[in-house]
Amino acid sequence: MSIITPCPILDRLLAFAEEAGALALTHQDRGVQVTHKDGDLGQALTEADLAISRLLHAHFGPRLIEEESADDLGHDAARALLSEESWTFIGDPVDGTKPYAGGLASWGTMVAACRAGWPRAGVISLPAWFDDRTDPFAVRRSADQRGLILAAAGGVAYWAPTRAGRRVGELQPLRRPDRRTHHVGWLPIPAQLYTLDYEQGFFPWSESSAAADAALLALGRLDATCVNYKIWDAAAGLAILEALGFRLYRWPDLAQPPAALIDLFDRQFSAREALWLLCRDETMAERLARAIHRRA
Repeated sequence: MSIITPCPILDRLLAFAEEAGALALTHQDRGVQVTHKDGDLGQALTEADLAISRLLHAHFGPRLIEEESADDLGHDAARALLSEESWTFIGDPVDGTKPYAGGLASWGTMVAACRAGWPRAGVISLPAWFDDRTDPFAVRRSADQRGLILAAAGGVAYWAPTRAGRRVGELQPLRRPDRRTHHVGWLPIPAQLYTLDYEQGFFPWSESSAAADAALLALGRLDATCVNYKIWDAAAGLAILEALGFRLYRWPDLAQPPAALIDLFDRQFSAREALWLLCRDETMAERLARAIHRRA
């Protein structure tokens, strides 16, 4: 039984996420063709990305910042939207396009609702999250894909199982296991710019997308992670992980984040030139900061 207090803004996010998850799986059934943005082999694009981008605009209208149209919107307009008390939405149509196109489990759709400069609610849909490693060669159609939705609003985090991208159970409060795994999220951008000293007791784990990274942290598979990607990669995960008690600390001085989310990012909506540690407490942040070194 659901114990969630009625929350209209979360209902809006969930309605989009379920529709987007089902749409992404339908495209996967038809076969996925990958192109690359401006010839950059690190920036994959599929028709599913574009279709879910259109769906984001249909659900959330002009108060939307999302990956495929952010350049047209521009940084100044995005800052103005985020500074206001009205809800502004930040979305990523398919986070982890390469895993998605490759038939892997570690991709998702993300959307956050922001007010007064910061994400106040968020949803991550991982429609293919169930990965049966005892049957490694199975190819599942969209109707058989089992996944997960993670959500947060009002400072409380939730989860629900999905099938074919849509919920098959009620939202339940997410109670993260209180355990140490000695692993931290280590996505391609931090791995390109920094090294992680495993002799300090931390081992890297990457499943190639910010959506999967946030899920692993929320579900207790990771102890901490690093944030230096784009604003649409971060917003939904921050809403969920802050509801679970995680906080941002700037590497290496452990300074607190700015009051406005957009101030974490440059004019291209990227945090590549900074590194933020997402940890449960300052003690963990101090230990992780000592293990990270900038590449020469």
